[in-house]
Formats: sequence, C-alpha cells, structure tokens
Amino acid sequence: MRYIIENIHLLKRQRLKKTSILIEDNRIELLKDKFHSYQYMRMDGSPYIMTPTTVMLDNQVKQMNSSTQQKKYIEENLINKGCTTFLFYIEVKRERELALQLKKINSQLLNCAIDYVAAVKIPLSLLSPSFVRMCKREKVPVLFIEIEDIKALYQIPWGWIKEALFPYNAPLVPIFLAKDEQEKKMAQNIWSSLMRDVKIPSIPHEIKEGMPVDYSDLAKIGIYPFKGNVYQGGEVTYNLVAYDESIINIEENDLFLYHYDRIQMTIHKGKCIRAGAKVYYRPGYGELLEVKVPSFLTI
Repeated sequence: MRYIIENIHLLKRQRLKKTSILIEDNRIELLKDKFHSYQYMRMDGSPYIMTPTTVMLDNQVKQMNSSTQQKKYIEENLINKGCTTFLFYIEVKRERELALQLKKINSQLLNCAIDYVAAVKIPLSLLSPSFVRMCKREKVPVLFIEIEDIKALYQIPWGWIKEALFPYNAPLVPIFLAKDEQEKKMAQNIWSSLMRDVKIPSIPHEIKEGMPVDYSDLAKIGIYPFKGNVYQGGEVTYNLVAYDESIINIEENDLFLYHYDRIQMTIHKGKCIRAGAKVYYRPGYGELLEVKVPSFLTI
C-alpha cells in the first residue's frame, strides 16, 4: 500500500522542516516538498510535528520477572515517552558466561513489543583480547567498562585490544565507580585522553540510564541512522505531536523529558502502538537489533 503524508513539520536534530513523505510497504520511499502528480491516498500532516522516536539506555526491562510486569513497565516508561528502541547491558563476570547470558536474555525478551539492543558490561579486569574477540563473534555492538581504579587503565594491553576489536570496532563506554563528582570528572578526562591516544573506538563519557542516547553516541554504536531517525529508505517509525508555536524550537530530548504528554501518536514499524493515552501492546513485535558495523558513522 502506498500513501502520502503531506505538509508534515519534521523535527530532526533540532531542526524543523515542512515536508511530505511517500510511504510504501512500511518503508519511507521518498521525502520531498510536494508530490504534485502522485495519485495516492493522502493524509494532511500540517496539524502535527513528526519526530523520530527515542533510543534510551534502560536496564530495568530485563529485570522484570513476568511478562505482565514487563508489559506494564514498557508501556509506562518507554512507549508512553515515545521510545521504541532501548539499549541495555548484561553483566558478565567471566568469559564463559557471555554466550549463555546472551541466549538467556533473548529468550527473556521474546514477548517484548519494542526493539532492543544488547550490550555487555564487564569490570575493567575482564577486558582482554580474548574476551573482545568473543564479543566480536557474538556481534556485541558496545562494551560498557566498569572502572574502579583509574590507574588500572594503564595496565591494559591497549594495542592488543585495538587489534582484537578490528574490524567490527565496537566502542567502549566507561562506567566510573568514583567516590565523588570531582574524582569522576578527573577519571573521565583521563579516559578520554587515553582513548584518543590509543585510537580505540570509544565514547568519552558515561551514558545516563533512563535518558535518550545522544545522536553522536548512537552513531558510534551503529544504532543511528537506522533507529532514532526518519530518513529515506528507513522504517516507518515516528512520534506525532500537535503543532504548537511554543514547541517548534524544542529539542527532541526536552520533548522526551518534559513534554511527552503532548505525543498524540507513536508509530513503530508501520503499526500504531500508541494513540493518545491508549497503548496498543503487541507481544513479540519487538526484535533484537543486530548492528552490522559499529563506529562506521561520525556525526
């Protein structure tokens, strides 16, 4: 089925642009100013602002013990806030646990209604070439590294780690177990400087739990531009917000934090999963996003 959304106000990376969108078989075929000669069903988008749905780090979903708890949490904390993809990490203490943990979490999320990306969190002491190669085989797109002693960073064989990461190049993300903010800031500066010197794909800061992940971080992980984006050739996934002069200059993150109650509709892969206050939960409609090439795009 083909149809056109006309004159929609597309908010993308803090820029608002009036455009029209041709959609076919749940794919965005074309974005342009007008479709004058096309004889397809048309929808008037002028009363709305269209935004990409958010991608956020959330480690609570995997802790839900039942499908009922999982459904309730996802509806209230993700879908209601315009989120259709979440990133989470599994905690691994030994190398041999990795494959089993990934298999277990995939089974646990079989009834998930939105898409998800599985990462791994390890203590710095477990970061080794052999573990990195194992993550590469399992297509783990990002490794969260728990850092307690910043001096221990200088004991890691970074040359071997860099070699083991190539060519998949999953970025490393720090989690600082610092005692206070000053110590954390110092640790972040050392981490950022060291990663730059050793030229390893990395994110220079922590990713905050329960918050939308920045576009630049999503790009390093390889989630963007495929998720959190409205683009030609992409899936039909977006939020609709009533057009209002007071929010035309709003950032997408502010919309998520303070104005999610303004979302009129959330479309996920061509299906309406929220209309007003009503959530249409589709068990199993979500799927694991396999990141083919992390760190391939810099924005």
